[in-house]
Amino acid sequence: MGFFDELGKKISDASQDMMQKGKDFADTTKLNSQIHDEERKISAVYTKIGKKYFEEFHQAAGAGYQDLVDEIHASQAKIAEYQDKLNALKAGVEAQVDKVKTEAEEVAAKAEDVKDDIAEGAENVKNDVLENQNEQ
Repeated sequence: MGFFDELGKKISDASQDMMQKGKDFADTTKLNSQIHDEERKISAVYTKIGKKYFEEFHQAAGAGYQDLVDEIHASQAKIAEYQDKLNALKAGVEAQVDKVKTEAEEVAAKAEDVKDDIAEGAENVKNDVLENQNEQ
């Protein structure tokens, strides 16, 4: 029986060791996640600090910051340029839509005129047929 007792103890010890390692792994993962969350918070605060600094001092940036401020100004200029192009495209599309709408309204008006002409012609044919029948 000594062999089975010893085997059972080794299996029990191994399973407890594995459970502890699993718990340690879960704890490690949780702590790494919490560290990552805090690092993201710090990064967001750095961004806020940079934005605030830029808003307050972009006209007179301190030493070492002027290149970064110039990069932001260059990007802002490009954004304005792209926005102007986008607005021009939108205006062009709106003009095209207005043109098509006007043309569609003209076609609809012509169709209404044709419909009225056809109705008038049909009435005239009907009257002519009735007159011919009455004459006979």
